[in-house]
Amino acid sequence: MQDNSTENYNQLRKLIQADGNKELECRAFLHHVKTALIPETVLEFVYIDKERRGNSGDSDYVLSVKVQDETGLQAVKAFIWELKAPQCYIFEKETENRLRPSKELIKAENQLFHYFHENKGDENFKRDFQIVHSDNIYFGGIIIGRHDRWVDGDFINVDKRNKLYEKALTIRKQYIYDRWNIRILTWDYILDLLKTNQVLLQQTIDDTKMPEVLVDSSDTSNINFCDT
Repeated sequence: MQDNSTENYNQLRKLIQADGNKELECRAFLHHVKTALIPETVLEFVYIDKERRGNSGDSDYVLSVKVQDETGLQAVKAFIWELKAPQCYIFEKETENRLRPSKELIKAENQLFHYFHENKGDENFKRDFQIVHSDNIYFGGIIIGRHDRWVDGDFINVDKRNKLYEKALTIRKQYIYDRWNIRILTWDYILDLLKTNQVLLQQTIDDTKMPEVLVDSSDTSNINFCDT
């Protein structure tokens, strides 16, 4: 029988490669990798909300966590994420030498900006997520697309297409995302995190089995106490 980590990985992989919009189904798997959505060391998760209702729309995924800085000071911070399906493209062809953001990416950016702006001034939001100062509300980012949905458009030269994608994303990161610590992830990245969890779980299982195989209770002279 498969462990939950393997089952989660296989289920998400099928959803990512499926036809049709699978945003809501994929969102359910973020719970298993939620630590990776926080750019700081997490002491504990305080509150998580999906489809957080607001005047300008519903935020797809919002997390608040307790963190601690290098001086030992603790604070609760909230991070707002906007999601688009793995079936969505990230960029599209504009000319032979330039890409433009897809309509789905533009929509995600616009939603994220509006929800961030609104929630920073929303007392109900701060109460629910246990935020003391508005400055502790942050952009999380956008999760969209997959590796074969980088670019919508016909390119004979795949290397050229990939270089244009890298250039378009680098420009957007330099002038928009990095200034506000906005992350952009693909669903393949989320899948890779699940795979990592799967490997770590298997290593843990293997480690717990090792003493039964390697250790003779009558002779401990050959036990290896080094970290694995």
